[in-house]
Amino acid sequence: MQVRDVMTTGCVTVPHSATLADCVTRMLMAGTGSVVIDDDGPLGIVTESDVLRAAHDIDEPLDDIPAHVAMSHPVERIEPTATVRKAAERMHDLGIKKLLVARGLEPVGMVTLTDLVWHFSDFQREAGRLALEGRAWERGE
Repeated sequence: MQVRDVMTTGCVTVPHSATLADCVTRMLMAGTGSVVIDDDGPLGIVTESDVLRAAHDIDEPLDDIPAHVAMSHPVERIEPTATVRKAAERMHDLGIKKLLVARGLEPVGMVTLTDLVWHFSDFQREAGRLALEGRAWERGE
């Protein structure tokens, strides 16, 4: 199974000049847990956790905190044709929960740890099907 099979298409962005309040508004409007800071290309990502951490640590109104202060960067990317296993391994190795899905430099979506969990039963079915095909091939069927 490939990342394109489980990713969310599109990418919610805010400009480099955005505040954390702008990020929260975009996340709520889009029903997503992150936004990409964009300035002629993805610069970083702000997640719900980043907003909470910054609000706690900086102790200022969200309208007064620039988004780029709280963003994680660089944005970690993965190709839509990569396997979901590769995505899970990258998230684990990097200690992150979200990957920007991009064809080359062009963002086409996001894949999250939640996406992987929601599709876990699909992965199991595919693995079972492949195992059966492998056994049939070994028997010459």
